[in-house]
Amino acid sequence: MLKRKLPDLEQTLGDLVLDLLRAPRSFPELVRSEPLDQRGEVSPNAVRVTQHYIAALLAYGFDVSHEELQETTLWFATEFPSAHKSRVDSVEMTRLEALLLLDAPEDDILPRLEQLARQRTIDGEHFVIEGRGGDFDTLWTLKVMHLADQRGILNGLADREQLRHLAGRLVSGTLLEKDLALALRLRYDLAGTLRQGHLHNLEKLLSIAERSGGMWGLDLDMLWIIDYMRQQQLTAGDFANHRDVLRDMILSTCYVIENLMPLAPIYPDLETPIRRAMELWWSVFHGKNCVATLHALFPMPYDYLMILSRTLVAARAYLGRPLIQWGAAHVHRRLAEHDLVMTEPPDRESIKHALRNWLRVDLDGAPERLRLGLSDTDIVRVKPRVWNPMLSEEDSRIPIPYAESVVVKLGPAVEIDRERENYQRLPAGIQPCFAQLPRPSYVDEHGRAFLILQDLNRYLTLEEFMRRVPQARPFVNTELAPFLIWMHTGQMRQRRPAPYGLLWELYLLPMQSHIGRVFGYIQDNSLLEDSAVQHKAEELKHTLLNMMGDLVRHQLALEGFPMAYMHGDLHSRNIMVRKLRTRERGMETAELDFKLIDLEKFRLEGDAALDAGELIADLELAQSSLKGASDRRPLAELIEAIEGAYAAFAGERGDQTFPIRQQLAQARALIRVAKGRTKFGEASLRESRRAPAISVAFETLDLAQEAMVHLQSVLDALRQTS
Repeated sequence: MLKRKLPDLEQTLGDLVLDLLRAPRSFPELVRSEPLDQRGEVSPNAVRVTQHYIAALLAYGFDVSHEELQETTLWFATEFPSAHKSRVDSVEMTRLEALLLLDAPEDDILPRLEQLARQRTIDGEHFVIEGRGGDFDTLWTLKVMHLADQRGILNGLADREQLRHLAGRLVSGTLLEKDLALALRLRYDLAGTLRQGHLHNLEKLLSIAERSGGMWGLDLDMLWIIDYMRQQQLTAGDFANHRDVLRDMILSTCYVIENLMPLAPIYPDLETPIRRAMELWWSVFHGKNCVATLHALFPMPYDYLMILSRTLVAARAYLGRPLIQWGAAHVHRRLAEHDLVMTEPPDRESIKHALRNWLRVDLDGAPERLRLGLSDTDIVRVKPRVWNPMLSEEDSRIPIPYAESVVVKLGPAVEIDRERENYQRLPAGIQPCFAQLPRPSYVDEHGRAFLILQDLNRYLTLEEFMRRVPQARPFVNTELAPFLIWMHTGQMRQRRPAPYGLLWELYLLPMQSHIGRVFGYIQDNSLLEDSAVQHKAEELKHTLLNMMGDLVRHQLALEGFPMAYMHGDLHSRNIMVRKLRTRERGMETAELDFKLIDLEKFRLEGDAALDAGELIADLELAQSSLKGASDRRPLAELIEAIEGAYAAFAGERGDQTFPIRQQLAQARALIRVAKGRTKFGEASLRESRRAPAISVAFETLDLAQEAMVHLQSVLDALRQTS
């Protein structure tokens, strides 16, 4: 074996491992976190990060019998199947992989493994974990089943020949570089060799590294990053502006190193590109300030822990031995010098609990309910006050500085947690577009999370602002669309085409589901008594479903559009606006400040046309509810300004199908609003109020009719282009 070296190896590894050991205390919400609700559910991010945490400890050299890993095994070993979960989803898949790595008892592994085997498609070529069961789901399943086979507990759920066949197929069909490296590694492990076609894919990975200057997972227009890294010129500002790109590149590179390094003795051409990649990434942070450097580059705890863990795993693969052989001496010295305090004073937590109980918190007045948005969460404004027990009752009520009023967002923990995780994933360049989201401060016995937010009491929703501040409408017309386009693009330089299937996921699948919900509500509750109206509703349903079938047949014509950051629920109640004061503007020409709220559906890889169409549909609905032409004119002018700005945006990006997708998004938004209205109708029926439920039925039919008009425009445009 070649002897490989990395600068400052002992100190760097020792300090990284020490910080890894601190992780359960430093980041309790991500490493072995407490349950979010009474059912014992934890954040998906916590499951994911804890799995990578144990992979890093194993790479360091901890045995599975170590107390730290034994405790983690118990954390992963939740009941399965349970009353709330019977399928292996991505969270259960992560648990299963962790339990296999930890050599957990078979009783914790086999129920998940057996259910996973049942999630195989009829043709036997795919496994379904999330979505429609693409190649990644199958590759992940193959990795987990290979781990089970190595433990001797696969129990005939799949034989080695089947796994070998799947690995060979996945090598040919996998596109992402990190996934291709894993597929090649699994194929080699299962077959003992790579065929000529597989070697071609191996050479493909080498050529990508050569072309990119040494790393994997980087788009061609971002190659300047590699030059800056090599010249030690990559700054914290560069990382802040391109953090998502850099995180994905580093993680991809670490995965490739981990999976290709074991093949290097058989395929020596791998040695040079792997060494170059490892040394290049190591050069960014090694030395006595390595931990501080990584924290500065990746301040979000999720990103930091993922980078830290995968770097240690990649270093283990690169060096060929457990990292404890290099880092232990430094760790022991640090412990001897008392630089690391492993435990807190035993009474610290009890004292903190006593202080919380000693102080009395109450509200000044009743909560003010805020109707902002269409999600299942609720929002209220409260005025918190703290009572100091050492003062008299009259003098003890103390307002909290800078938080005289706060907003409390409450709802299902999984939704609240998803929104907060989306906020943490926001690229640094567009974080100012959104209201800040801390982690939930409380989860009640019903599984509802409570989030304390900055009170945007100086802001109005866009709908309120247009109505109550008419003198500022011209500024909305000129500034709103550029703000939204800034959110869509951020600091992205590369115009990346959307992967196949994203159009189905964003548009077609939700629309089909919503159509079924709308007409199911009408028909199941027999809300249309007139036979002519029933017939018309049935015709409308069939027309919409036939249109959806036509759209599926034309789907390829709309695939491959340029991806963008996407809010995913953009309407006039999720856009907050305030007029800037003169001293706040400074040298800027902007008159308004905007903030976006409700991040539950935010996507890093989405479609700007969906946001544009959804907002335009919302404004058109608001416009149609107004009576006079003078009342409608401001919204008409805003719609025209938004459409013009997005048309220019699409032209700059060479996005020829943007107008078609925008029409499709408008249809999708109308169908979604109709589906949302059925909730009110169902609530009326539960209260035996049939008249409002019938009114909702006719309202949903009107919305579906409007959606049909947009869908017809989409199909007409697609037929002209085909």
